[in-house]
Amino acid sequence: MVGLIRHTLNHALGWATVAVLIITLLGQLPMQTTFDIGRTDAAVVQGFGEPETGDPSSDGMVRRALPTAALRIPHVGAPATLTIRWMAPAGTPVLIAVNDEAPIQLLARGGWEEHSFTITSGWRKAFDLVVRITTPAPTASVWLDRVTLTATPPLWPYPAQLGYAALIGALIGSLLAQRPRWQPLIAIGGYGLLWLVLYRISSYPIRYLPAITVVMLGAIWFVWRWPQLATYWPPAVTPLLAVGVAVGWMIWLIPAMQAHVTLARPGVENDFRVFATRDTIATIFQADGFYNLGYPLLLWLVRPLTFDNPFLAGRLIALISGGLLIGGSYLLARCFLAPAPALLTTVFLAWSGMVVQYGLLVGSDMPFAVAFTFAVALTLHAGRSSTGWMAVLAGVLAGFAFLIRHPGMLLLVWGAATLWYLNRRRAAFLFVLGFGLAAAPQLVVNTVQTGQPLFNQQAKNIWLAVYANTDWQRWDEVPNSISLLEVVGRDPIRFFTNWSRNIVGFLGAGAEDVSEFGRADQLRLLGWPTNWLAIGGLVVGGWLAWHKRTDRCWLALLALIGLYVAAISVAFILPRFWLPLVPLYAVAAAWALTHLLNRPRSLLAAGLGLIVLLWPGPQMAVSAVLTAQPSDETGAVALVQQTITTSGARVVAAIPDRLPLVKYSAIAHLITERVPLTVTFAELQALHADYVLWDNAQGEPPLPTPNQRRIGDGRFTLYRVR
Repeated sequence: MVGLIRHTLNHALGWATVAVLIITLLGQLPMQTTFDIGRTDAAVVQGFGEPETGDPSSDGMVRRALPTAALRIPHVGAPATLTIRWMAPAGTPVLIAVNDEAPIQLLARGGWEEHSFTITSGWRKAFDLVVRITTPAPTASVWLDRVTLTATPPLWPYPAQLGYAALIGALIGSLLAQRPRWQPLIAIGGYGLLWLVLYRISSYPIRYLPAITVVMLGAIWFVWRWPQLATYWPPAVTPLLAVGVAVGWMIWLIPAMQAHVTLARPGVENDFRVFATRDTIATIFQADGFYNLGYPLLLWLVRPLTFDNPFLAGRLIALISGGLLIGGSYLLARCFLAPAPALLTTVFLAWSGMVVQYGLLVGSDMPFAVAFTFAVALTLHAGRSSTGWMAVLAGVLAGFAFLIRHPGMLLLVWGAATLWYLNRRRAAFLFVLGFGLAAAPQLVVNTVQTGQPLFNQQAKNIWLAVYANTDWQRWDEVPNSISLLEVVGRDPIRFFTNWSRNIVGFLGAGAEDVSEFGRADQLRLLGWPTNWLAIGGLVVGGWLAWHKRTDRCWLALLALIGLYVAAISVAFILPRFWLPLVPLYAVAAAWALTHLLNRPRSLLAAGLGLIVLLWPGPQMAVSAVLTAQPSDETGAVALVQQTITTSGARVVAAIPDRLPLVKYSAIAHLITERVPLTVTFAELQALHADYVLWDNAQGEPPLPTPNQRRIGDGRFTLYRVR
């Protein structure tokens, strides 16, 4: 390894110096670029309104600066001059801040005017310079018409651009170390021209061009050098990398988790109230025909760590469960793949939009998927092991899955049959024993309170899907105690039609579905194209296992998928119901890719390429969750968090009970007490309230001079009580 590093450095340092010199020289060329705001400005505007038609004295199209408006200017060298043509109502103060410098205040004259600024800061910026344009006047607007960037030598190059150039030169020099010297020189010069044309002087600058070039060349170097690097690769590093992917995924998702401050509606989080209200031992250990006790118990155990706030507890459980799911997928993949290809499974899960989405949403989906995945992984490992403890542990995890959701019972049937098939009678018995130990709390509660160990009322959900077209307004038409036999007996043809339609909806509807939008839920488990790799892997792997008896674990995996799909499809299907299948499909995708590209270098290149293709999925999933939060409620949460900075402040809330803001949000623990909307000023004083969080849709609060006591704007605002 030391020799490889020394050899690489010898060829890299000289070319890194050459690249720095080329970028420095090209950065001395004089330039002037005009950005026509509203037309050719997409690469430099951020946080502005949509293009509007300006008055006759403008260039035609203009944009209005919103509160977060900023210009993203490329590094062209310092000092540079930025000229802005803008307009605001006469007398409006306008603040222009360049990077982190103190803002410059201008006073609008009421017409179009130009101002120029010299830019000499931003030395620590990695990609571009930021120019923020705001106004403290809440009702005033600032319009931009044109921005001109000018630079004349001598110019100081920005350190970031020199750093990128050095890395690019070093990588090119290493990649072309065995070539004639003129080839690396031409390659580095070609990058310099691209940097000049597409970054420095372009009217549509590609701000991330240097960073993208470094990443691409680094990936090429890594793939090219992989045979040599692999000889120094310790076997223990690969499992640690799987853990690193899981931990890195959680760290990356923390900012999004913190931005998730109230229930996202409509959607899965509507059910969170059911779990959060079971917050005592008596209510947790209570027979419920629709929800088992596992998730309420988990919330109750975590709540002391989150200020007794059930929403924060659910948020933390979802994030950690997502990381565990990614780690568990590696354990599952090791039943079918070598360590390095198994690592691909963790990458496919980490870049799955579905996994990211349910790593943010509070509910039982992600904890159930984690218990399901680990139970499956350990069951398959136990099938190849003679140690009994692994079969017991697999059964315990399957029992935990049942504690969280009723479909966990499927693991009892599948796990016992699989171990009997793979490892004979003793392992199957130990699995059942472990399942019974873990599921005992639910079984005992059901037996004592209802006389039925497997008490559930899921048949009503099946009735809702078969006979009520999943119309929740008709929920009360039948009792909760309706039986499955009664549901099937009313119209067996209708029942089996619904069942088969749901199975087809998972696999992928064809021409028989004449609706505008058909269903193919299995394609949504992973991002494209890994979803198709997974399907191909399941088909080919299952065929080989059946006809050539290559690996009986494949038959067990396919049997589990078939059993789970058949069981879930009897009622109605939602994408979240299939979350436990995502690791299984990720394993199949990694297996397919491994058999398509059996060379390590090709497999590595394909894995890096898939990461690029899968990259938009997590971003879109985060956006879907955060935008589903009602904006009035997110604004109220931000207001309370900014205002209540001391732990002793007493905040009461007069919010309708149907809204989750006070009970299930990131500020629920800051609310001292909930009061009815009919509360009086005397009652607020008797409660020694410092603030009241009020729903302005119900009118003004019962306070003297409420406008003078008001903090914030919007539907939900704070009012000072004393």
